[in-house]
Amino acid sequence: MKPLETEYKGWTIRVITRSTGRAWSALVEAWPPGKSGDKNAELVPYNTTSQNEKAAQEAGRMAAVRFIDAKTAGDEKPAKK
Repeated sequence: MKPLETEYKGWTIRVITRSTGRAWSALVEAWPPGKSGDKNAELVPYNTTSQNEKAAQEAGRMAAVRFIDAKTAGDEKPAKK
């Protein structure tokens, strides 16, 4: 299967799966808005295996969502009262 590429909050997410014998793992990368190319990719911390490729893609994407949320948490301004 080709790499899964999606977007979240303007960030680009790429999940590259690979078979590790009986399980699947993934390399997860994310690019901030306006950035592209392998030089600008941020490696998302992810070290889990899954039963199948689709599950590895979904788990890798969710790891990227958590990573992006943590990176952008300080960017969000609280609502005025």
